[in-house]
Amino acid sequence: MLAGQTPVLVHNSNGWCGPGFRTASEAGISPNDAKRIQNAADKAGQPIVVVGSRAGNGNLNPTSDWDYILTGPSRTRHSVKNSLPRGTGDGEGSGRGRDFYQSYNPNSPRKDYTVLERDKPYVVFELRDR
Repeated sequence: MLAGQTPVLVHNSNGWCGPGFRTASEAGISPNDAKRIQNAADKAGQPIVVVGSRAGNGNLNPTSDWDYILTGPSRTRHSVKNSLPRGTGDGEGSGRGRDFYQSYNPNSPRKDYTVLERDKPYVVFELRDR
């Protein structure tokens, strides 16, 4: 942002920052996969966070699964799961190629609640302005 002619750094007020923050490109997420994730975030009306090897922690291989943190209520999370890319690895412990965590309900009986570790690689797909 420019204030007069002097560049001014404006902190992103949505809170997505820290040493682990990456863009999809920096994490090595293909444009096609990034588009699918972005479309899912828009459909769900909530940000989708990619973590783990697909976010660029250095352990990526062709069979790596995808790890997602979904931020909204259960109904919304479930509505987008099938829209998201999957790997050929053992996600969900069943060979589905992806794992889902949520940051919405710490009392979930599914034990899928997690807090984003901002010091580890992560990629956020925010809602696009319409």
